Amino acid sequence: MAPESHEPIDLDAEHLADSAFWSASAEHRELVFAELRRHDPVRWYPPRQSGFSRACTEFWALTRYDDIWHASRNPAGFCSSVTIDIEVMPDELGEFYPSMINLDAPEHSRLRRLVASGFTPKEIAAQDPHLRQIAAEIIDDVLDRFGDGSEFDLVSEVAARLPLRAICGMLGVPESDHGLMLEWTNLAVSPDDATVGVEGAARGLRQIADYALDLGRQRLARPADDVTTVLMHAEVDGERLTTKDYANFFILLISAGNETTRNAITHGLRLLTTHPDQRQIWFDDFERHAATAVEEIVRCEPLISNMCRVLTQDVELHGVTLHAGEKVALWYPSANRDETVFSDPGRFDVRRPVHPQQVGYGAGGPHFCLGANLARREMVVMFDEIRRRTPNLAITGEPDRVLSMALNSVRRVSASVAP
Repeated sequence: MAPESHEPIDLDAEHLADSAFWSASAEHRELVFAELRRHDPVRWYPPRQSGFSRACTEFWALTRYDDIWHASRNPAGFCSSVTIDIEVMPDELGEFYPSMINLDAPEHSRLRRLVASGFTPKEIAAQDPHLRQIAAEIIDDVLDRFGDGSEFDLVSEVAARLPLRAICGMLGVPESDHGLMLEWTNLAVSPDDATVGVEGAARGLRQIADYALDLGRQRLARPADDVTTVLMHAEVDGERLTTKDYANFFILLISAGNETTRNAITHGLRLLTTHPDQRQIWFDDFERHAATAVEEIVRCEPLISNMCRVLTQDVELHGVTLHAGEKVALWYPSANRDETVFSDPGRFDVRRPVHPQQVGYGAGGPHFCLGANLARREMVVMFDEIRRRTPNLAITGEPDRVLSMALNSVRRVSASVAP
């Protein structure tokens, strides 16, 4: 929870796309977002070059829940096909766009329908035994190697393993190549991380694309029961996906399926560690609180910090005129702490009702996260295994966070199982 007393916030000294803002404390960012919601909910930000690898362009910032909810559900006025990024897109990365997430209807709808059936609640429920088997193997391994109470990296040893194996399995990537997918996706999603940069991200994207094309050729010759086969044999308006469309679709699925849920599990255990009363409430009646607990984790720690839209027409919000062609950034961490929508928003409460809906999966609309059902189920399965077999698993150090204004990512964080 943000502190009640603090120095006045000077909004003119804060830039939401500056590395300094994202290297500050989470409490400071919450205070800035709160000030914006109260006094400047539609604020114009000029271009900025900071410590990030890419410069940002000018944009309007929306920080209130209702405005972000409306923009997400009005794709005709707030479009995705021009760009979803505040940052300048360098040529090295541009070849890997657009993917489905960068398109509007009807192209977006057609591509989404190709794989949407594999992410329905019914299909995810059918995967439950497999997910539970993976989670059990992960905890078996943790107990075998760290059951004496020694510290280990939660991200690599627990949080990354279930979502990685799940999405790789859906795409037909053999287990022997899972480590490569983890390495390459870590690069692909981190162009603004100083340890990776644009060059490193481009290298990761190219490696995934090359791998996807090779796997696709295999599936054309020998179809299998996986999403890659679906993509390679699918037709949109009577035409097969182009090589670029297929590769970019594969990149999107493998990157999002790996990156976001591993961070949700990591943030979730940190929240349960710092709020032991909430851990006890959930773990004492797990199934009753599972649905609300996983939503509350994402509300408190949205996995994506922002998405950009481009206006197709002039819009007036709170007395401010926004013009067609201008960028609008939707700030999910701010919306999820909107005090006019959520009661006591700074409090982590595993029993918080799921309505109003937190916006960490994209605030509804056509671009609502395709993998949200899978992510929720992976979180429930992993925490259920933790509850049953390592209930004292806890974070023991400060997280090493990736410096990013787009992703809420943890590189590593120490944890231990009390013997």
